[in-house]
Amino acid sequence: MVEAPVFESDSELLKLAQGLREAFGAPAPVAQSRRVVAGYRGKAKMYYYPPKDGGRLKTPLVLFPYLGISRPYIFDLRPGESFAEFLGENGVPFYLVDWGAFGPEDRDMGMDDVIGDMIPSFVRQAVAHSGADGVTAFGYCMGVPMTTSAIASRDDLPVKNLLTMVGPIDFSIGDFPRMTDEDKFDVDAIIETFDMMPAEFIRSGFKMLNPMGDVQQAQTLMQNVTNQEWLTGYKAMNRWASEWMPLPKQFFRQWVRNFYQGNELVKGEFRVWGEKVTLADITCPLLSIAATKDEIVPPGSARALFDQVRSEDKQFMELEGGHISVIAGRRAKQQVWPAILKWLQEHD
Repeated sequence: MVEAPVFESDSELLKLAQGLREAFGAPAPVAQSRRVVAGYRGKAKMYYYPPKDGGRLKTPLVLFPYLGISRPYIFDLRPGESFAEFLGENGVPFYLVDWGAFGPEDRDMGMDDVIGDMIPSFVRQAVAHSGADGVTAFGYCMGVPMTTSAIASRDDLPVKNLLTMVGPIDFSIGDFPRMTDEDKFDVDAIIETFDMMPAEFIRSGFKMLNPMGDVQQAQTLMQNVTNQEWLTGYKAMNRWASEWMPLPKQFFRQWVRNFYQGNELVKGEFRVWGEKVTLADITCPLLSIAATKDEIVPPGSARALFDQVRSEDKQFMELEGGHISVIAGRRAKQQVWPAILKWLQEHD
């Protein structure tokens, strides 16, 4: 076990107190990159981040993140640690979908609504806004099965390329399938108790993957609390990690039943608006990224997309990092973001 540092002098204790006061003080500023709203669908908004000097790439990147769970500003955390800022500085026109904050009025919103209506709408709105003839669709986490299902079920969508990151496709792999096994997890009984899938329940599910995570985080804080540069980054990341979001009850029910319990996407049994989704119908260029230390979506679960699509131009990359650190953090900035940029440039 890592031990907290020992502070012996009054000045060291004072620095410790000041650091802790700042760590637990006012929330860190986040999402500071310049952006405009470029599209709507229900509560969801699509933000556009204008690239520097008008941009060099013609094909816009449209990012569909997880729905609910956390806020999407992890992609624009703070200056110097912002994926959106990096893309803008390198001439990539970037759109980010924010699904919004769900309430009881969204209880009946299901996967048909998201996959069959909202994602196609945002793709077309991005094309209209940018003037391009197609987009690179980028699915992250839950956004991967949602985005791929939308593309596979709609051959008329103007999607030129597909980029996916740490997204589950084979739902038989990992700890979450065991936690949500039909014999142990009665999703109907849970959902019918609430108008929404509460944020507290979602948080508990993720915490179960790493029960000692909060203790380890506290130890790390104590070790670095007098380091101002480290503390600034910690506050921004900790704000994001603490802002949990609920899920619409119907969407959560279908997500668990159709994906975790039924593994319907890999089996070719998943349906959108009654029509079967076949991943082999995806033929556009694909870059699929997994993280070596991902406890939420193991690399094997993510790789299933690469194995199922019929794209002639396809690449699977297993990069160092965890589920979040592969897109946000120092290693992401040094290794992952440049790799994505290179692929986008080659497929513009």
